[in-house]
Amino acid sequence: MRKLTKALLMAFFVTFGAVQVQAQDLTDQDYKDYAVILMAQEAITEKISPMVNDLIEKQEGMTGKRFQELRSNSGDPAQDWEKQFLNLVNGEIKKKQDAAKTVLNTLAKYSLGAAKYNAVKKAYAQGGTAKAKVDAFKAIVE
Repeated sequence: MRKLTKALLMAFFVTFGAVQVQAQDLTDQDYKDYAVILMAQEAITEKISPMVNDLIEKQEGMTGKRFQELRSNSGDPAQDWEKQFLNLVNGEIKKKQDAAKTVLNTLAKYSLGAAKYNAVKKAYAQGGTAKAKVDAFKAIVE
């Protein structure tokens, strides 16, 4: 039993140590690359709302309020043309979201690699220095 406990503790410390080394191995260039990835993703996704608003504006009989009711499926019965419009808009939204995901995956794979991307993403989510660095790099470009 003691050997099992020691083995588990050793595995924990080796794993924890590897995580610490990985986080310490991140460079400013890694944070810059992550900032570029986020900005590319945001460049695509921030165009979704204006696109939806434009489609709503062009659709006779549709308002922003009604569109939100249809999307939330509030129980109010939808007419056939409303269902078709909602399906069209949802399709366009999905295309943009898929494009953003493709950009993110491609940039992550070829600029940072999966392991570093995940390490920077985790460090960024935890805040602190990593978040400050990424946000600073984003601010320089914006």
